Amino acid sequence: MRYIISVNYRMAAAALLALALMSMPLGAQERQTLGRLEFVGLKRLTRDQVVAMSGLKVGQPIDANILDAAAGELLKTGLFRRLSYRVHSAGNQAVVTFQVEESAVSLPVVFENFVWFSDEEILAAIRKDVIFFSGTSPASGETPDKIAAALQRLLTEKHIAGHVDYLPYVSKDKQELLFTVTGAHIPICSLHFPGASAVPEAELIKASQPLFHSEYSQKDTATFVPLNLLPLYRRVGHLRAEFQPPSATLETGAQCGGGVNVTIPVTEGAGYRWAKSIWDGNDKLTVEDLATALGMNPGDVADGVKIDTGLKNVQKAYGTRGFLRPTIEAAPEYDDSASLVTYRFKVNEGPRYFMGNLIVSGLPAAEADELKSKWTLGTNAVFDQSYVDQFRQGPLREFMRTLMQRSRSSVRFNVQLDQKADNQKLTVDVLINFKPANS
Repeated sequence: MRYIISVNYRMAAAALLALALMSMPLGAQERQTLGRLEFVGLKRLTRDQVVAMSGLKVGQPIDANILDAAAGELLKTGLFRRLSYRVHSAGNQAVVTFQVEESAVSLPVVFENFVWFSDEEILAAIRKDVIFFSGTSPASGETPDKIAAALQRLLTEKHIAGHVDYLPYVSKDKQELLFTVTGAHIPICSLHFPGASAVPEAELIKASQPLFHSEYSQKDTATFVPLNLLPLYRRVGHLRAEFQPPSATLETGAQCGGGVNVTIPVTEGAGYRWAKSIWDGNDKLTVEDLATALGMNPGDVADGVKIDTGLKNVQKAYGTRGFLRPTIEAAPEYDDSASLVTYRFKVNEGPRYFMGNLIVSGLPAAEADELKSKWTLGTNAVFDQSYVDQFRQGPLREFMRTLMQRSRSSVRFNVQLDQKADNQKLTVDVLINFKPANS
């Protein structure tokens, strides 16, 4: 994949160079002395950095081929979206002006598991080949390959096994260029959580046991922590707790050779109790209905996990009244002086849906009609999401038991119960499909 990108990029570069040549007065075989070199359009890069990348030096003989090659070197870095140049001659002296447009996207570079080196060592190694490197890189062009080659050389010099690779990494709120050493054995020897108090460090370590069964990865560790450890804080009302990015140091002991000790600082913040909830936008459910479904009472520990469960119960309460797609935006308001939190909920109830058709497939007509007779939610009645679950657990299960006894055979069925909403008619069809288990 990377090869294809590189080829296409060179094709684009060749096209740009062809355009530059069309307006260039300097003959391919005619040589002049480079008197001055100018760049128009630089924003992130400095003139000195671009001059160094081009390979041009004031005072050197130049011709069209030399300038084409310099322009090609600049384009191959991936740092420029567009590039052209013009030459102004005065006698034997030439002033060359490059008009450039830097690439719009330059991704932050993350060194995912280079635990053997300090940031300074990594930076110094990269700048031997990529002099302009300052923590970001285009995702295409030769720059990422040069960074990878510099890091690979660093591993080789230190006799560390492993291969350097990179790929763009996209998460919910950021894009990065992730450089990783693959093939290296980096077990996690220990975990430390400076700042832990409201949740004991021992409890955090216990909840982090899966990390001890995998190789160290800064990205994987940083992903694991909020999903698995933040709920421990939210349960005790520390709704604003934050974990800092993990850092790793090499373990020198023989028992965990080649491994790392991982430190993940935590800022616990204050613990809060529930003050009240404020609802806006609700019409079909009263404030009392919503508060009951939410299940939080004044003075309770502001258990974030319980709040999440309560909001699911609010969704279910709307589902019993035909509102299948309500949206609820939560905005906590903190009173730090009293250690209380008030939640403001903005509700968009959405449209109300009605029962459509009950469709049973995979059974003989008589048995399908028998099952339909057990369904009591009539066509055009307000759709009740909870009734579907009740039917699944009650009448449908009993029907299946009777069907098995009646058939007196070893045939078993897989039953799939689905719902199909029609957003134009605002109806919901319920589909029950029977398939032999061995089909």
